[in-house]
Amino acid sequence: MKTDADCLPCYLRQALQTARLAGADEKTARGVVLAVAALLPTLTEGRTPPENSMAVYAKITELTGVADPYQAIKAASNREALTAVAALRPLLDQVENPLFLAIRFAIAGNIIDYGAAARFDVEAAFRRCRELPLAVDDGGPLMARIQALRDDEEVLYLCDNAGEIVYDRLLLEQIAKTKCRMAAVVKAGPIINDALVADAHVAGLGQYAEIIDNGAVCPGTPLALCSPDFRRRFARAALVIAKGQGNFESLSEGEREIFFLLTIKCSVVGTHLAELAGLPEALPGQGEMAVFRYGTS
Repeated sequence: MKTDADCLPCYLRQALQTARLAGADEKTARGVVLAVAALLPTLTEGRTPPENSMAVYAKITELTGVADPYQAIKAASNREALTAVAALRPLLDQVENPLFLAIRFAIAGNIIDYGAAARFDVEAAFRRCRELPLAVDDGGPLMARIQALRDDEEVLYLCDNAGEIVYDRLLLEQIAKTKCRMAAVVKAGPIINDALVADAHVAGLGQYAEIIDNGAVCPGTPLALCSPDFRRRFARAALVIAKGQGNFESLSEGEREIFFLLTIKCSVVGTHLAELAGLPEALPGQGEMAVFRYGTS
């Protein structure tokens, strides 16, 4: 997905939000926004929004001197999710198809996205996820692929945000029943509230999957910037599941099959997803949930 004109004011919003989280005074925050505004004409139109955001966040770090402004928020998101997930796990034992429900819980967790919004209602997302029709529903093919996994095959699970990854654990638990190998993939360094290796360990993902990073500091998975080892594993994985908008934005025009699980929080993403999925009209990007199978196996 290419960077759209609507992405530019979003970068400015993120710049101000992040500068304030970094503790910047108003003069510094204003300087950050103006510096990012000056940066926008230099961004490459053909790149994805996550790739272009790397320059934006590098500029914010340069001017504020804070490498991880979302560190406290990520820790709080993990703590809150670890408390909340205890009420969700018993629900999986009460349904005929726990895999189906775990997929929906994983998508609902994607509401925790400080790149898309400063505020969101996590409890509401989990209430509605059980009944809300999916805007794109390739859940059937995904469940079939999971259930057919062999113990000599590997699943790459591309994580997105801190807090959200606690809910991902519910889905990893279900996939682990196949006895396949799994790797939970996080980012190599701090950017927005994306999960890092430490967050994945806090969430308990290591109980079910090997925890690795992709070698890139980007709120997505730009393959050209990822480590050679990750690219090799990405190419040979039996199944790739990618969480969130950033992974969708950076991988939606690749060459292999990927199952994207996301809550759509942006009209640009909604339009692009609708086009790829062959929907008759664009999705508004107001919290629609989707399981989208891209490419072929």
